[in-house]
Amino acid sequence: MATIDDVAKRAGVSPVTVSRVLNNVGNVSPATEAKVQQAIAEMGYVPSGVARSLRSRQTRTLALLVPDITNAFWTTVARGVEDAAQSQGYSVFLCNTDENAAKQRRYLEAVVTQRVDGVIIAPYASDPETLSLLRTRNIPTVVVDRHIDDWDVDTVSGDSIAGARALTKHLIELGHRKIAALMGPDNTSTSTDRVAGYQIALAEEGIPVDPQLIVFGEFRIHSGELMAEQILDSGANPTAIFAGNNNIAMGVIDALANRGLRIPGDMALVSFDDLPNTSRLFPFLTVAVQPVYEIGTNAAQLLLSRLEAEANLQPRRVVLPTRLIIRHSCGSKLNDEHEVGLSLPLTTAPDSESVFVPRVKPEELNLSLDGLGHLSFSSSSRGQRPSPHHRSDVNRLMTALQHREADRLPHLEFWITSQAVYEYVLERKLDYQIVNRTIGDQGATPEDQVELAQRLGMDAVVCDFAWRPNNVFATASDGSRHYVDGTVKSLADLDDLETPSSMAAQLNNLERYLRAIHGTGVGVVASFTSFFDSALLAVGMNDALYMFYDNRAFLEKLMDRLLDHQSRIMRAVCDRFADDLAFFLVRDDIAHNSGLLIHPDMFQDIFAPRMKRLILPVKELGKKVAFHTVGKIDLALPGLYDIGIDIIHPITPESNDIFALKQEWAGKIAMVGNIPVALLAYGKKETIDEKVREYCMKLAPGGGYVLGSSNSIMQGIPPENFLAMIEAVHRYGRYDRPGDGTAAVTQESPLERQTF
Repeated sequence: MATIDDVAKRAGVSPVTVSRVLNNVGNVSPATEAKVQQAIAEMGYVPSGVARSLRSRQTRTLALLVPDITNAFWTTVARGVEDAAQSQGYSVFLCNTDENAAKQRRYLEAVVTQRVDGVIIAPYASDPETLSLLRTRNIPTVVVDRHIDDWDVDTVSGDSIAGARALTKHLIELGHRKIAALMGPDNTSTSTDRVAGYQIALAEEGIPVDPQLIVFGEFRIHSGELMAEQILDSGANPTAIFAGNNNIAMGVIDALANRGLRIPGDMALVSFDDLPNTSRLFPFLTVAVQPVYEIGTNAAQLLLSRLEAEANLQPRRVVLPTRLIIRHSCGSKLNDEHEVGLSLPLTTAPDSESVFVPRVKPEELNLSLDGLGHLSFSSSSRGQRPSPHHRSDVNRLMTALQHREADRLPHLEFWITSQAVYEYVLERKLDYQIVNRTIGDQGATPEDQVELAQRLGMDAVVCDFAWRPNNVFATASDGSRHYVDGTVKSLADLDDLETPSSMAAQLNNLERYLRAIHGTGVGVVASFTSFFDSALLAVGMNDALYMFYDNRAFLEKLMDRLLDHQSRIMRAVCDRFADDLAFFLVRDDIAHNSGLLIHPDMFQDIFAPRMKRLILPVKELGKKVAFHTVGKIDLALPGLYDIGIDIIHPITPESNDIFALKQEWAGKIAMVGNIPVALLAYGKKETIDEKVREYCMKLAPGGGYVLGSSNSIMQGIPPENFLAMIEAVHRYGRYDRPGDGTAAVTQESPLERQTF
């Protein structure tokens, strides 16, 4: 392999000169540089990666330190980290620490020597001194599955407190009062948090905590077996065991089997974390399941966003929710004779019930319990506060969507893609070009969108999570792009769908929005493309409409492929960011000017169950879901309401009577939009003013309406007309007295120019 000395000899220069050319530091004549580049090409010289990293101070590598890679939990976390890192061009070093202080120290010394850009670690203890090497070197770090005392560092974990509480509460509801808790090391937050959740559940039911029933050990199979034997020999006589993780549960099973005890007939058993391989063949163990892969992807995303941020970011704590999966081991399926009809091989898979576990609220905690003093809880960034009517206030928006009146009618535009509007309102030229982001191209930056909303007094901005693959566009003479067809025509094409943006990149984009809105009063709406119209566009609209009758199975396979991906993204966003978002929006054009695109019976069969699946994470959290479609939607509203849709947009004025719909669905479905974009594009300011006045008078009373346009604010809409609509909302949308059922028509002067 050629060296830098070989290149220097071939070019007739010194190695220092070759180094100057490679590093582009100047002081080399064009002729000499040409000779060096020719020698490099002829000899196939490749610069050392280590040497390049010494020059750039970046190696594009991360280190992941986990306790036990043989545990499926950590294998899945590692996969999430690697997928997210690879999507951004980073490689990952994997280190197995075995919860051993000396081994962890040696690995940390090694990764520091290797000059990795950042570290993701599940430390063996909560003591910050164990990570002093990372702290003193200021190495960007994310802690997973643990919390570190007295160190504000990025962390990602599952909700151990809520999951442990749910498992223990379920056992109590089955009649158990003596429940043993077998945990990992007592110096890890994972163990102490799960004991805290266990204690909370006991306290809520008035059951005293018996210290003899709480045993700490290691998160290993052998340790689980030893702890189970210890508790069985102690005389505490538990009727149920809560295992701190899946490895401990396996050890408990071994210990009980050695004594001829049956699960659940002689001893009930529940566990944190599933046994993914065995649960597919024999779903037996009742568990609290964490979103393990997402713990890995979120950890990598936090680390990468910190590495790539221009400013220093505040430490972030991400707590992802758990789900309770109820199976046989807890005894919930025992018959009156305490027998359970299970045998191997299974003729049918036993039923499993999956229940979303809500987060424990601070007011639900009994803070006198040992081990709870270190806990903290994240809260929504939307604090209730008074706001002048002309300023952005997401609470105003949420009040209207709850069918109540605020200080004035809210205003919201889901998509503003007009360069002219941005530059007119922001009073500066943008250093980039805004294009139509509804087809997946780059829109305005989150920071510019939030600044625009503030200047307009608009109450929220939209973060898009779009995947509409295999669309074909044509460029018009004015440079705009328009959809013309799709390329998915056969089953073979399903394996050749365009790759969506990585989850890490999408979560990072949402994090930018949330940083941008801090302290502004502006909210964020998470907007998702769906599966119905995305499938039609991928095939081609004309071909797809025929396929509903000629090849429906193919279309449904494509829809399911799109749904699978968007469901994963929706779940990831809900798990991490739900408290920080105003509401969720699903975009799916299901109608035209005359009604639904396909027969209502077929539509109901194809659409309803899939849409329920897509929005399930949102509904579990009690958040509101908006639905965007063009066309005539009066006949679709009953089905959308039954699915769980709370808000509809944009009530296309050419196809719908918004006044009749508002009256019919008052208190059930809130409505956003309906101001015709044609009016904004071609109307006079006086006409726009009168239209907004009419809407404020007729639609504002009682809440349940948010004013907005009937489509995107695109290039071609004069900025002056757009601002005329904004000024009219601020002028006519105010309520005389909140709750009196009337909107005020004031003679207040238009917004002053400095507002914009």
